Amino acid sequence: MGKEPEYLTVGKTPLKRAHKLLSKIDSIRRSKERGSVVLESENDLSNKYVGQVESIFKNLPKPLKWQSFLMHDLILLTDILLNVQKASVKHSLHKAKI
Repeated sequence: MGKEPEYLTVGKTPLKRAHKLLSKIDSIRRSKERGSVVLESENDLSNKYVGQVESIFKNLPKPLKWQSFLMHDLILLTDILLNVQKASVKHSLHKAKI
């Protein structure tokens, strides 16, 4: 990975990078809630990004909690085959109620 920016080492696509960041922040949050010792570098990461992440999700056209997105919605985006994702977007299947 030599000369690539550090953020690219956690995922080649924006979706994979978002998944990694949200998962890491959630892991840190859960560790703190359990009373576990959190490394200073991880605490700094959480402090740096959690406010920004919350602001982004709060200002979406349909506001949503980032933890809910991580647990319920993101998995649908990452675990569905790429051709199914493309077909869903193309045919607006993501708006269909099942």
